[in-house]
Amino acid sequence: MKTNANNSEKGKTSKTRNVPVADINFGNVITTVSEKWAASSWLTLKWLTVAQFQADATNYNDTLSSRLSKGTTRPQITQTLESLEKTMDTHLSYVKGYITDKYKKESDTSYFAAFGIEYKNNRYLLPADKNKRSEALKLMVSALTMHGFEDKEFGLAFWTSLKEQYALLVKQASETDGQVSVKVGDKNMLKKNLNKGLNAIIYTLKANYPDTYKQELRDWGFQKEKY
Repeated sequence: MKTNANNSEKGKTSKTRNVPVADINFGNVITTVSEKWAASSWLTLKWLTVAQFQADATNYNDTLSSRLSKGTTRPQITQTLESLEKTMDTHLSYVKGYITDKYKKESDTSYFAAFGIEYKNNRYLLPADKNKRSEALKLMVSALTMHGFEDKEFGLAFWTSLKEQYALLVKQASETDGQVSVKVGDKNMLKKNLNKGLNAIIYTLKANYPDTYKQELRDWGFQKEKY
C-alpha cells in the first residue's frame, strides 16, 4: 500500500492530482467533440449516436472526478501511518529495555518474538509490512501484560493506542485503494469505447474534408489524428 505521487519526466502524471494528465486531457477532448457533434447533424454513425457518445463522455468525466476525489485522502492516510510507524520505531527501544532489565542481556532476544519484534538486517525491529506490523502490535499488547510491563510509561496504554490507530488507518488505506482501483477500471472501460467513437469521427471528417481535415480536426477539439 505504498503511495508514490511522482511526476514523470514527460508530465504524464500530476503530483497534486495523482491522476494522469493524459486522462484529464482526454476528458476535455471528448467533452468538446461531443458538443461539436451535437451541433453537426450531418455527421452520423450507424453503430453510435451522439446521445450515446455524450452519455459515455459524461460518465467518463464523472468517474474521473470520483477517482480523483477518492484518491485525495490517500496521501493523508499514508503520512499519518508513517508518523505512527516513526513513533513505534522510536519507542521500541523502551520495550527492549524493559525486557533486558527483567530477563538480562544473555536471554533478552529470545523474548522479542513474543512482542512482535523480528530480526532483520542485523537489527530487531517491528515488521515493515503494514499488515504484518498490525498483527505484531497485537502480540505487543498481549505480551506487555503477560510479562508484567503493562504499567510502564510506554506500556499497555501507550501501545494499545498505537495499535488501534494503526489498525484503523491500515483498514482505511486498503478500502481507499480498493475504491480507486474500481474507479480506474470503470474509467478504462469507458475510455476504450470512447476511443472507438473518436476514431470513427476522425475518419468521417477526413473522408468529408480530404483537403482541410486538419483544420476541421482542430475545430472539433481533436489533439491528434488517432486514439
